[in-house]
Amino acid sequence: MKRLLTIGGLLSAFFAHSQESLWSPDSLSTSSPNFAMSRYHQLLGYHDQLMYLAFPLIDPLETRKIPLRDGEGKNGYWLEGNFSNRFVIHKGKYYNPKWLQRVRFTFDVGLTPRLTRDDSSPLLPSNNKFGLGLDLLVTSVGGLIKERTTPAWITIQLLHYSNGQADSFFIKDEDGNQRHNYRSGDFSTNSLRILFNVANVSARNHVISTAVGWQKEIDFKGPLGMNGELYNSYGKQRLLFSFQWLKASRLVTINNALSSKVKKVTKKRQFSIRTDLEYILGDLSNFTLENKYRLGAHTYLTYMPSITNEVGFLIHGYVGRDYLNIRYDDAVFIGEVGLYMRINKK
Repeated sequence: MKRLLTIGGLLSAFFAHSQESLWSPDSLSTSSPNFAMSRYHQLLGYHDQLMYLAFPLIDPLETRKIPLRDGEGKNGYWLEGNFSNRFVIHKGKYYNPKWLQRVRFTFDVGLTPRLTRDDSSPLLPSNNKFGLGLDLLVTSVGGLIKERTTPAWITIQLLHYSNGQADSFFIKDEDGNQRHNYRSGDFSTNSLRILFNVANVSARNHVISTAVGWQKEIDFKGPLGMNGELYNSYGKQRLLFSFQWLKASRLVTINNALSSKVKKVTKKRQFSIRTDLEYILGDLSNFTLENKYRLGAHTYLTYMPSITNEVGFLIHGYVGRDYLNIRYDDAVFIGEVGLYMRINKK
Protein backbone atom coordinates (compact mmCIF):
# COMPACT_ATOMS: atom_id res chain seq x y z
CA MET A 1 0.00 0.00 0.00
CA LYS A 2 2.83 2.35 0.91
CA ARG A 3 4.53 1.59 -2.40
CA LEU A 4 1.32 2.37 -4.31
CA LEU A 5 0.99 5.69 -2.50
CA THR A 6 4.60 6.52 -3.35
CA ILE A 7 4.08 5.67 -7.03
CA GLY A 8 0.85 7.67 -7.06
CA GLY A 9 2.65 10.65 -5.55
CA LEU A 10 5.38 10.48 -8.17
CA LEU A 11 2.84 10.28 -10.98
CA SER A 12 0.89 13.23 -9.55
CA ALA A 13 4.08 15.27 -9.29
CA PHE A 14 5.01 14.39 -12.87
CA PHE A 15 1.64 15.34 -14.34
CA ALA A 16 1.44 18.53 -12.23
CA HIS A 17 4.87 19.49 -13.55
CA SER A 18 3.82 18.62 -17.09
CA GLN A 19 0.94 21.09 -16.88
CA GLU A 20 3.42 23.87 -16.09
CA SER A 21 5.78 22.79 -18.85
CA LEU A 22 4.10 24.81 -21.57
CA TRP A 23 4.97 28.13 -19.95
CA SER A 24 8.09 27.16 -17.98
CA PRO A 25 10.27 24.72 -19.93
CA ASP A 26 12.87 22.75 -17.98
CA SER A 27 14.83 19.52 -18.37
CA LEU A 28 11.89 17.32 -17.34
CA SER A 29 9.19 18.97 -19.41
CA THR A 30 11.30 19.41 -22.55
CA SER A 31 12.14 15.71 -22.49
CA SER A 32 8.51 14.98 -23.41
CA PRO A 33 8.47 14.06 -27.12
CA ASN A 34 5.39 16.21 -27.75
CA PHE A 35 6.57 19.31 -25.85
CA ALA A 36 7.40 21.37 -28.96
CA MET A 37 4.04 20.52 -30.56
CA SER A 38 2.08 21.39 -27.41
CA ARG A 39 3.84 24.73 -27.12
CA TYR A 40 3.17 25.53 -30.78
CA HIS A 41 -0.56 24.79 -30.50
CA GLN A 42 -0.84 26.80 -27.30
CA LEU A 43 0.72 29.73 -29.16
CA LEU A 44 -1.80 29.36 -31.99
CA GLY A 45 -4.61 29.39 -29.41
CA TYR A 46 -3.38 32.76 -28.11
CA HIS A 47 -3.93 34.21 -31.60
CA ASP A 48 -7.33 32.78 -32.50
CA GLN A 49 -10.36 35.06 -32.76
CA LEU A 50 -11.57 36.21 -29.32
CA MET A 51 -14.86 34.90 -27.93
CA TYR A 52 -16.92 37.25 -25.76
CA LEU A 53 -20.34 38.43 -24.56
CA ALA A 54 -20.49 42.16 -23.84
CA PHE A 55 -22.66 45.23 -23.24
CA PRO A 56 -22.08 47.63 -26.16
CA LEU A 57 -22.43 51.38 -26.61
CA ILE A 58 -22.65 52.15 -30.34
CA ASP A 59 -22.59 55.69 -31.75
CA PRO A 60 -22.50 56.70 -35.43
CA LEU A 61 -19.49 58.70 -36.60
CA GLU A 62 -21.81 60.68 -38.89
CA THR A 63 -25.47 61.60 -38.47
CA ARG A 64 -27.57 59.08 -40.34
CA LYS A 65 -29.41 60.46 -43.37
CA ILE A 66 -32.20 57.94 -42.76
CA PRO A 67 -32.80 57.34 -39.01
CA LEU A 68 -33.01 53.82 -37.59
CA ARG A 69 -36.44 52.40 -36.89
CA ASP A 70 -37.84 50.19 -34.14
CA GLY A 71 -36.26 46.74 -34.40
CA GLU A 72 -33.10 48.08 -36.01
CA GLY A 73 -31.32 49.37 -32.90
CA LYS A 74 -33.11 52.71 -32.62
CA ASN A 75 -33.03 52.62 -28.80
CA GLY A 76 -29.54 51.18 -28.40
CA TYR A 77 -28.35 47.68 -27.53
CA TRP A 78 -28.32 45.28 -24.59
CA LEU A 79 -25.80 42.66 -25.71
CA GLU A 80 -23.33 41.77 -28.38
CA GLY A 81 -21.71 38.35 -28.62
CA ASN A 82 -18.86 36.97 -30.65
CA PHE A 83 -19.00 33.18 -30.40
CA SER A 84 -16.14 31.88 -32.48
CA ASN A 85 -13.83 28.90 -32.36
CA ARG A 86 -11.42 27.02 -34.58
CA PHE A 87 -12.27 23.35 -34.15
CA VAL A 88 -9.21 21.20 -34.79
CA ILE A 89 -9.39 18.61 -37.56
CA HIS A 90 -5.68 17.87 -37.39
CA LYS A 91 -2.81 19.18 -35.29
CA GLY A 92 0.77 18.02 -35.50
CA LYS A 93 2.18 15.40 -33.13
CA TYR A 94 5.76 14.27 -32.61
CA TYR A 95 5.13 10.95 -34.40
CA ASN A 96 3.84 12.65 -37.58
CA PRO A 97 6.07 13.19 -40.62
CA LYS A 98 8.08 16.39 -40.30
CA TRP A 99 5.83 18.41 -42.64
CA LEU A 100 2.67 17.34 -40.78
CA GLN A 101 4.17 18.41 -37.44
CA ARG A 102 4.04 21.98 -38.72
CA VAL A 103 0.34 21.89 -39.68
CA ARG A 104 -2.92 22.66 -37.89
CA PHE A 105 -6.05 22.13 -39.98
CA THR A 106 -9.34 23.52 -38.59
CA PHE A 107 -13.06 23.96 -39.15
CA ASP A 108 -13.73 27.60 -38.29
CA VAL A 109 -17.06 28.86 -36.99
CA GLY A 110 -18.14 32.34 -35.84
CA LEU A 111 -21.51 33.79 -34.81
CA THR A 112 -21.99 37.48 -33.92
CA PRO A 113 -25.50 38.33 -32.66
CA ARG A 114 -26.64 41.71 -31.36
CA LEU A 115 -29.64 42.29 -29.07
CA THR A 116 -31.33 45.71 -29.30
CA ARG A 117 -33.36 47.58 -26.68
CA ASP A 118 -36.20 47.99 -29.17
CA ASP A 119 -39.68 46.64 -28.53
CA SER A 120 -40.15 44.61 -31.71
CA SER A 121 -37.86 41.82 -32.98
CA PRO A 122 -34.94 42.91 -30.77
CA LEU A 123 -32.52 40.20 -31.99
CA LEU A 124 -30.82 41.38 -35.17
CA PRO A 125 -29.73 38.86 -37.85
CA SER A 126 -26.32 37.61 -36.74
CA ASN A 127 -23.08 37.19 -38.61
CA ASN A 128 -22.63 33.57 -39.63
CA LYS A 129 -19.11 32.60 -40.62
CA PHE A 130 -17.90 29.09 -41.34
CA GLY A 131 -15.14 27.56 -43.37
CA LEU A 132 -11.70 25.96 -43.25
CA GLY A 133 -8.42 27.17 -41.78
CA LEU A 134 -4.78 26.14 -42.05
CA ASP A 135 -1.78 27.14 -39.91
CA LEU A 136 1.71 26.28 -41.14
CA LEU A 137 4.85 26.74 -39.03
CA VAL A 138 7.65 28.11 -41.23
CA THR A 139 10.42 28.22 -38.62
CA SER A 140 12.18 25.32 -36.91
CA VAL A 141 10.12 22.87 -34.83
CA GLY A 142 13.16 22.28 -32.63
CA GLY A 143 13.35 25.99 -31.81
CA LEU A 144 10.05 25.74 -29.91
CA ILE A 145 11.71 24.00 -26.94
CA LYS A 146 13.91 27.00 -26.20
CA GLU A 147 12.98 29.24 -23.27
CA ARG A 148 13.24 32.23 -25.59
CA THR A 149 11.93 31.55 -29.07
CA THR A 150 10.71 33.47 -32.11
CA PRO A 151 8.40 31.26 -34.18
CA ALA A 152 6.72 32.33 -37.42
CA TRP A 153 3.72 30.78 -39.12
CA ILE A 154 1.25 31.38 -41.96
CA THR A 155 -2.52 31.35 -41.41
CA ILE A 156 -4.91 30.76 -44.33
CA GLN A 157 -8.71 30.86 -43.95
CA LEU A 158 -11.49 30.48 -46.50
CA LEU A 159 -14.79 31.54 -44.91
CA HIS A 160 -18.36 31.96 -46.08
CA TYR A 161 -19.88 35.04 -44.43
CA SER A 162 -23.65 35.63 -44.41
CA ASN A 163 -26.64 36.42 -42.19
CA GLY A 164 -28.66 33.37 -43.17
CA GLN A 165 -31.45 35.43 -44.77
CA ALA A 166 -32.90 35.43 -48.27
CA ASP A 167 -34.92 38.64 -48.22
CA SER A 168 -34.36 41.75 -50.31
CA PHE A 169 -31.10 43.64 -49.85
CA PHE A 170 -32.83 47.04 -49.99
CA ILE A 171 -36.33 48.13 -48.98
CA LYS A 172 -38.23 51.39 -49.49
CA ASP A 173 -39.84 53.17 -46.58
CA GLU A 174 -43.13 55.08 -46.63
CA ASP A 175 -41.29 58.21 -47.84
CA GLY A 176 -39.81 56.35 -50.81
CA ASN A 177 -36.27 56.29 -49.37
CA GLN A 178 -34.15 53.29 -50.32
CA ARG A 179 -32.61 51.82 -47.18
CA HIS A 180 -30.67 48.71 -46.23
CA ASN A 181 -32.94 45.96 -44.96
CA TYR A 182 -31.27 45.66 -41.55
CA ARG A 183 -33.90 43.36 -40.04
CA SER A 184 -33.94 40.57 -42.61
CA GLY A 185 -31.95 41.61 -45.67
CA ASP A 186 -29.76 39.16 -47.54
CA PHE A 187 -26.00 39.41 -47.00
CA SER A 188 -23.54 36.94 -48.50
CA THR A 189 -19.85 36.91 -49.42
CA ASN A 190 -16.77 34.68 -49.16
CA SER A 191 -13.40 35.73 -47.78
CA LEU A 192 -9.94 34.34 -48.44
CA ARG A 193 -7.55 35.53 -45.70
CA ILE A 194 -3.78 35.03 -45.64
CA LEU A 195 -1.70 36.20 -42.65
CA PHE A 196 2.03 35.98 -41.92
CA ASN A 197 2.60 35.86 -38.13
CA VAL A 198 5.74 36.35 -36.06
CA ALA A 199 5.89 36.01 -32.26
CA ASN A 200 8.59 36.45 -29.65
CA VAL A 201 8.28 34.46 -26.42
CA SER A 202 10.51 35.84 -23.64
CA ALA A 203 11.98 34.06 -20.62
CA ARG A 204 9.35 35.78 -18.45
CA ASN A 205 6.70 34.37 -20.78
CA HIS A 206 5.65 37.62 -22.36
CA VAL A 207 4.42 36.92 -25.90
CA ILE A 208 4.76 39.82 -28.36
CA SER A 209 3.43 39.10 -31.83
CA THR A 210 2.51 40.83 -35.03
CA ALA A 211 0.84 39.79 -38.27
CA VAL A 212 0.41 41.28 -41.73
CA GLY A 213 -1.93 39.93 -44.36
CA TRP A 214 -4.40 40.29 -47.18
CA GLN A 215 -8.08 39.43 -47.68
CA LYS A 216 -10.00 39.01 -50.92
CA GLU A 217 -13.76 38.59 -51.39
CA ILE A 218 -14.66 35.75 -53.78
CA ASP A 219 -17.93 35.16 -55.63
CA PHE A 220 -18.65 31.41 -55.77
CA LYS A 221 -22.03 31.99 -57.44
CA GLY A 222 -25.08 29.93 -56.50
CA PRO A 223 -26.15 29.66 -52.82
CA LEU A 224 -22.72 30.82 -51.61
CA GLY A 225 -22.52 33.72 -54.04
CA MET A 226 -21.62 37.32 -53.27
CA ASN A 227 -24.45 39.89 -53.30
CA GLY A 228 -24.27 42.11 -56.36
CA GLU A 229 -25.15 45.10 -54.16
CA LEU A 230 -21.80 44.73 -52.36
CA TYR A 231 -19.74 45.54 -55.45
CA ASN A 232 -17.99 48.93 -55.29
CA SER A 233 -19.35 49.52 -51.79
CA TYR A 234 -18.24 46.75 -49.42
CA GLY A 235 -14.67 46.43 -50.71
CA LYS A 236 -13.28 43.41 -52.55
CA GLN A 237 -9.78 43.47 -51.02
CA ARG A 238 -8.36 44.41 -47.65
CA LEU A 239 -4.94 44.83 -46.07
CA LEU A 240 -4.74 43.27 -42.59
CA PHE A 241 -2.52 44.00 -39.59
CA SER A 242 -2.51 42.68 -36.03
CA PHE A 243 -0.42 43.29 -32.91
CA GLN A 244 -0.68 41.55 -29.54
CA TRP A 245 1.13 41.69 -26.22
CA LEU A 246 0.24 38.87 -23.86
CA LYS A 247 1.48 38.11 -20.37
CA ALA A 248 1.01 34.36 -20.16
CA SER A 249 1.02 32.06 -17.16
CA ARG A 250 4.36 30.83 -15.87
CA LEU A 251 6.10 28.95 -13.09
CA VAL A 252 8.39 31.00 -10.80
CA THR A 253 11.17 29.21 -8.90
CA ILE A 254 12.35 30.90 -5.67
CA ASN A 255 15.56 29.76 -3.95
CA ASN A 256 15.71 30.16 -0.17
CA ALA A 257 19.39 30.60 0.78
CA LEU A 258 18.76 30.05 4.51
CA SER A 259 16.97 26.73 4.29
CA SER A 260 18.35 25.53 0.93
CA LYS A 261 14.78 24.92 -0.19
CA VAL A 262 13.31 25.66 -3.57
CA LYS A 263 9.80 27.11 -3.71
CA LYS A 264 7.77 26.97 -6.88
CA VAL A 265 5.01 29.53 -7.34
CA THR A 266 2.53 29.23 -10.19
CA LYS A 267 1.52 32.53 -11.82
CA LYS A 268 -1.79 31.60 -13.45
CA ARG A 269 -3.16 35.02 -14.36
CA GLN A 270 -3.18 36.06 -18.00
CA PHE A 271 -3.48 39.55 -19.50
CA SER A 272 -3.42 40.69 -23.13
CA ILE A 273 -3.68 43.79 -25.32
CA ARG A 274 -4.60 43.17 -28.94
CA THR A 275 -5.15 45.41 -31.96
CA ASP A 276 -6.61 44.26 -35.30
CA LEU A 277 -6.66 46.63 -38.28
CA GLU A 278 -8.06 46.33 -41.79
CA TYR A 279 -7.82 48.78 -44.67
CA ILE A 280 -10.26 48.47 -47.59
CA LEU A 281 -8.77 48.73 -51.10
CA GLY A 282 -10.34 49.39 -54.48
CA ASP A 283 -13.38 51.15 -55.92
CA LEU A 284 -15.95 52.28 -53.33
CA SER A 285 -17.92 54.61 -55.56
CA ASN A 286 -21.28 53.10 -54.53
CA PHE A 287 -20.65 53.64 -50.82
CA THR A 288 -23.06 56.41 -49.88
CA LEU A 289 -20.91 58.43 -47.44
CA GLU A 290 -18.40 60.96 -48.73
CA ASN A 291 -15.78 59.63 -46.33
CA LYS A 292 -15.33 55.99 -47.36
CA TYR A 293 -14.06 54.88 -43.91
CA ARG A 294 -11.58 52.44 -45.38
CA LEU A 295 -9.79 51.88 -42.04
CA GLY A 296 -11.37 49.79 -39.29
CA ALA A 297 -9.58 49.32 -35.95
CA HIS A 298 -10.30 46.96 -33.05
CA THR A 299 -8.57 47.11 -29.65
CA TYR A 300 -9.12 44.41 -27.02
CA LEU A 301 -7.99 44.20 -23.39
CA THR A 302 -8.50 40.80 -21.77
CA TYR A 303 -7.86 39.57 -18.24
CA MET A 304 -8.10 35.94 -17.13
CA PRO A 305 -7.86 35.57 -13.31
CA SER A 306 -6.71 31.96 -13.64
CA ILE A 307 -5.86 29.74 -16.58
CA THR A 308 -7.83 27.00 -14.83
CA ASN A 309 -10.92 29.07 -15.68
CA GLU A 310 -12.50 29.49 -19.09
CA VAL A 311 -14.16 32.86 -18.36
CA GLY A 312 -12.44 36.20 -17.79
CA PHE A 313 -13.06 39.90 -18.53
CA LEU A 314 -12.86 42.02 -21.68
CA ILE A 315 -12.86 45.67 -22.80
CA HIS A 316 -13.29 46.24 -26.53
CA GLY A 317 -13.22 49.39 -28.65
CA TYR A 318 -13.77 49.75 -32.38
CA VAL A 319 -13.83 52.58 -34.94
CA GLY A 320 -14.81 52.08 -38.58
CA ARG A 321 -17.60 50.56 -40.61
CA ASP A 322 -20.03 48.51 -38.54
CA TYR A 323 -18.85 44.89 -38.75
CA LEU A 324 -22.34 43.35 -38.28
CA ASN A 325 -22.95 42.05 -41.83
CA ILE A 326 -25.49 44.23 -43.72
CA ARG A 327 -24.88 47.22 -41.40
CA TYR A 328 -21.46 47.80 -42.99
CA ASP A 329 -22.87 50.97 -44.63
CA ASP A 330 -22.87 52.70 -41.22
CA ALA A 331 -19.62 54.12 -39.75
CA VAL A 332 -19.59 53.76 -35.96
CA PHE A 333 -17.68 53.92 -32.70
CA ILE A 334 -18.26 50.86 -30.49
CA GLY A 335 -17.20 50.57 -26.85
CA GLU A 336 -18.09 47.54 -24.75
CA VAL A 337 -17.26 45.64 -21.58
CA GLY A 338 -18.11 42.05 -20.82
CA LEU A 339 -16.97 38.47 -20.40
CA TYR A 340 -14.14 36.88 -22.34
CA MET A 341 -14.29 33.11 -22.92
CA ARG A 342 -11.95 30.39 -24.10
CA ILE A 343 -12.44 26.76 -25.11
CA ASN A 344 -9.39 24.53 -24.62
CA LYS A 345 -6.96 27.45 -25.02
CA LYS A 346 -4.76 26.72 -22.00
